[in-house]
Amino acid sequence: MPWRRLRELLVLLIVLMVTVKAMQYLGMFDVGSGNATAKDGDSLTLNDTEVRLFGIDAPELHQTCGSPDGEYPCGREARTALRDLLAGQTISCTSHEADRYGRAVSVCRAGETEINREMVRRGWAVAYVRHSTRYLREEREAQAANRGIWRGRFEMPENYRERTRLEQGAMTSQPADD
Repeated sequence: MPWRRLRELLVLLIVLMVTVKAMQYLGMFDVGSGNATAKDGDSLTLNDTEVRLFGIDAPELHQTCGSPDGEYPCGREARTALRDLLAGQTISCTSHEADRYGRAVSVCRAGETEINREMVRRGWAVAYVRHSTRYLREEREAQAANRGIWRGRFEMPENYRERTRLEQGAMTSQPADD
């Protein structure tokens, strides 16, 4: 008799876990709402939850870009643009999934404004087509208007990350000079 109850409880727990995972996958997991802080141009913290904005990719925090006036810290400017969108707003996020770092990959809103879409529209992020083509129209609009990073030359954030990883790997594998 006790084994049967234990088995029923185990089945119930498995069903609940599968249901929660399905809800996350379908974007039905509410991260919550409140004040959020920008970590960089495509991630934030909301209610102690690390959130990665779904479908977009912004310059890395230490990345620089070129403009007609010279090099500028586009990664920091992307973070500032996200801070400006979050400032004084109640932010709500709905998770699509968790990434490999445990962050909630989410679509976030400030009232009627979708933060993800607005970052791309303003030119401070690109559509992250590896994960979604949802924001391609806004990317083309920002590029045509020379907004944000589109005002000059820049390396796609994904390429910058890969190049930086390779360079750091090459530096750590170099023999020390005597």
